[in-house]
Amino acid sequence: MTLQKICIVGPGGIGGTIAARLAETGVEVSALARPAKADVLNTSGIRLTSLGREIHARVRAASDPAQLGPQDLVVVATKNNQLTEIAAQLPPLCGPDTPVIFAMNGAPWWFFDGFGGALQGTRLQSLDPDGALAKAIPLKRVIWGVVYFSATGNPDGTILHNNANGLTFGRPNDDVTGLDAIAEVFSRAGFDAKIAANIRQEIWTKLAVNVAVNPPGALTLATITQMWHEPLLRETMNTVLAEMRSVGQALGIDPGPLSVDKWQHAKVRVSLLQDLEAGRPLELASVVEAAVEIADRAGVPVPFTRAFLGLTRLRGRIAGLLPQ
Repeated sequence: MTLQKICIVGPGGIGGTIAARLAETGVEVSALARPAKADVLNTSGIRLTSLGREIHARVRAASDPAQLGPQDLVVVATKNNQLTEIAAQLPPLCGPDTPVIFAMNGAPWWFFDGFGGALQGTRLQSLDPDGALAKAIPLKRVIWGVVYFSATGNPDGTILHNNANGLTFGRPNDDVTGLDAIAEVFSRAGFDAKIAANIRQEIWTKLAVNVAVNPPGALTLATITQMWHEPLLRETMNTVLAEMRSVGQALGIDPGPLSVDKWQHAKVRVSLLQDLEAGRPLELASVVEAAVEIADRAGVPVPFTRAFLGLTRLRGRIAGLLPQ
């Protein structure tokens, strides 16, 4: 598998970090972005501070995917709530065998495809209510990337990556063929790249953490460390983690013991809080709404998770970032 031409769709905090670090290795990196962002990238490149190291990378950017043409690999690093729009832009970037990595938060629209059992093929209404994503994105292309690092795009166009360094890749059918070549490309760029034989377990573990820390982060405007230091909130977040573990166990996906104590030193402003502060639509559907829908379908009560969802929905409505 040749992976010399790689396009990043959505060169924001996460996507921009991936683009800059891949470009450093000599890979031909391009970026699909909105017109204003594409102009900035073509003029100034990507200026990234990654774990204390300064990187200035040049990439070719465009807002029309036809200008970039077929790639060896496509990495989608947008918000999950932009995916329907993005799906229509992927065909010009894909040759017959081009894999597409989706490096984003939350549950995937295909979660129950190939799952087996009573829930096999169940469509998640929170993510793909009319089946548009399932029709637009062939599963044979899909590689899911669970992102274990945080990065923030700053108002001046620079990106700050200052927490963790992990990426785990897997396919909906758990076939790992060819993933070693992809992981090797990301490892050369300095990422802690791993391959998962059961990607749903990785997805569910990360989702559980997001469900526990993202809503209270948006509600309190606090970092994870600050939330951890409030005992009652710490107790509530751990209760949500326990609910998510129970759902996973009911699905046959046991992430093992989960505790927010693992992230007590994470001075991170969660992604929902970043959305709130930037005036962007809140990415609730792929995280909390999907988690609650999956819990309902599994028949597992999650009262604390539902409370987090209701409170955060209201916060988004009051801020004008969710429909009334």
